[in-house]
Amino acid sequence: MNPQPANRTAVIAAVLVGVGALLSSLAGYLFVLGGVPNVPRAWILPDPLGWGFGRGGSPLPVLGMLLALVVLSGLTWLFVRMIVRGALPGRGAAVFFGTWGAVMIASAAAGLVRAPLTLAYLQIDPTQIEIYQVQFFTISTAGVTWALVWGWVTALVAAIVHRAAAGPAAPSGAHGAGHPAPAYPPQQAYPQQQ
Repeated sequence: MNPQPANRTAVIAAVLVGVGALLSSLAGYLFVLGGVPNVPRAWILPDPLGWGFGRGGSPLPVLGMLLALVVLSGLTWLFVRMIVRGALPGRGAAVFFGTWGAVMIASAAAGLVRAPLTLAYLQIDPTQIEIYQVQFFTISTAGVTWALVWGWVTALVAAIVHRAAAGPAAPSGAHGAGHPAPAYPPQQAYPQQQ
């Protein structure tokens, strides 16, 4: 496959994931300020980045949020680029499910990067291992939950862009539908010597 459509699809996916994560985190932060209960908010709109602006004092929440955003977008770009380059032209389902999985893996990595900074900001005592583990798990998997709930949107756009870049399907010739034409013409028989 031509690397240009792979780059284009990967950039679009990375931008969509970054913008979606920022908007989701901002909406979650505004819902918290508005007093929306945790149960419907956390199921419908998980917070993948932990909106860090508006928390006075320490720069750790903002640093954690920005670092998670960079990791999320960068790994999404890298994984989607590899997926699209490996997918056959016109195979949108492979790109869809591969991109959705890539967003989940990138979100897990972003959560693992963000969790220690958030816990340092919250000043949870590491000697209280149960509380520390629960908070670390909750913070690091919030992005994966978000990717599971909303990552399909990015995956759908990536599949559409991939299908559009593949162009029209090859016409079915003498070899039948789904069978590629031979790369080389058949070998000609040599005339027999007398």
